[in-house]
Amino acid sequence: MYSTLTRAQFEHACNCYVEAHSRQPSKVKAYPSGWSWHEHSYVSGLGYLARTVCLPRGHEPAADDAIEFVDLGVLEDDPTAAPLEELLICKQYIVYSSTFQVPAFYFTIHESSGTPLPLNRITESALFRRHALPSANDNTFALTLPDTSLALLSQGDHPTLGTPSWYFHPCHTSEAVGEILAESDGWDGENGLRWMEVWFMVVGNVVDFFAGNQ
Repeated sequence: MYSTLTRAQFEHACNCYVEAHSRQPSKVKAYPSGWSWHEHSYVSGLGYLARTVCLPRGHEPAADDAIEFVDLGVLEDDPTAAPLEELLICKQYIVYSSTFQVPAFYFTIHESSGTPLPLNRITESALFRRHALPSANDNTFALTLPDTSLALLSQGDHPTLGTPSWYFHPCHTSEAVGEILAESDGWDGENGLRWMEVWFMVVGNVVDFFAGNQ
């Protein structure tokens, strides 16, 4: 079963998600929070979700795979927090893919100095779940599955901002989300919140949306 969204449904679903999960208790990690809706400065219908997180350079110990969100404003005052120069800055976006008619995850990740991370370091960062991605090997511009030409991660311009980004390819998103919705209560085209929650569940198998400090 395939499940897609129109751009209007995507906007509605995103705003429902922000309203439902933007103020959840810090110890509740059912769905990632910290997202806000942004509109294009002068073109309507090109809105997207965005947030910025600070990531540790490596994975946390396996016993504590999810890290609690912390207000960036208190990092400098917290003696137990990692110094800012030891963190990675990750800007995350959820945009609408007009080709596949589903949300797509775009991101940038760089040192605190502003230096972008190469692909091999991106795949080893805390942004992705441990062992969720194949090795980048010598490829510097895309990550493909072994023995196939299917790209999991590719470089491309942000659809609204036009800035260079990485994105997680959304080609199988509709199928995966549709199967989960079919096994639960289904989706009648109105419950946008449930659609986005399932999307986070699907993409969250690879992307660790709970890693780092918001």
